[in-house]
Amino acid sequence: MVKNISRYFAFIIIILSPIIKLEAAGALTTGFEFLKTDYNARPAAMGKAFLTLRGDITGLFINPAGMAYTENRQYGFTYTNYLLDVNAGFAGYSHILPKFGVLSAGLIYMDYGSFKETDDNAVETGRNFDASDIALSVGLANHLGNGFSYGVNLKYIHSKIEQYSAHAIALDFSLLYEASFQKDLYLVAIMQNLGKNFSYYGDVEESMPLNIGLGVSKKLEHLPLELAFSFNDLNISTDDFGDHFKSFSIGGEFRISEMLRLRLGYNNALRDGLSTNNDVKFAGVSGGFGIIWKSFRFDYAYSNFGQLGATHRFGIFGYIQ
Repeated sequence: MVKNISRYFAFIIIILSPIIKLEAAGALTTGFEFLKTDYNARPAAMGKAFLTLRGDITGLFINPAGMAYTENRQYGFTYTNYLLDVNAGFAGYSHILPKFGVLSAGLIYMDYGSFKETDDNAVETGRNFDASDIALSVGLANHLGNGFSYGVNLKYIHSKIEQYSAHAIALDFSLLYEASFQKDLYLVAIMQNLGKNFSYYGDVEESMPLNIGLGVSKKLEHLPLELAFSFNDLNISTDDFGDHFKSFSIGGEFRISEMLRLRLGYNNALRDGLSTNNDVKFAGVSGGFGIIWKSFRFDYAYSNFGQLGATHRFGIFGYIQ
């Protein structure tokens, strides 16, 4: 078993090594940043710490390998009231394919609303224009044996501002390990947004917002709580190696009853990004709950952005027998 574990992780390292080198080069500016936004209430309430999310369509764009734990067909919809009245959302569906695994499809979008057009002298022309982003995904996940599961997503990404647009394709990949030496211990390695633009905004070339992360979670034996911890953006080039570990999150999900779940989280990277604000007392803190009724679940999450305000996420999910 140890030999198999080493083989899988060696495979990941071989794949990710050239990607990390390209990211460190920093030759291009980064586009499609909307891909790094949390769209679903359950993981968002845990501060982006729940990378080991399993058997839940909300994890489709976070940990594709977790979809291998799906036991029934699922569907889900979310709405996010983002900062500055930006609207965003998610929709997803999963279907079990015997012998092949779990097939999933989903989309995320961000609608920035309408803007007044101005000329070079900042004088309004009387015209309005819109801006929006969308990503469509198809993924496959399955168990590998020896506690390992994999998941792969193929994404088409489209971004539009007025009559200008940009297009790209990208892959998400994750490898999830359910520890055999410790009950309810899960570890995951993820790679998100590995891809390339095939159409840019004019002559401006942009790279994809690549994210390489590691996560771990553990259900406590004598307490109805699953704790989760994660590192994100490990591929970002920094002058100080220790800065890689500042992009961490920690969160937990409490099982209060069969019907109620409470969630709390803290995102240190978000807090650091807002550190120039005078009031960052609760920046990076998040919380929420889930209510389960029959085959449905309603989720809510609140995330604090300090003086910039807060975001609210709402989600409805269901299982089809």
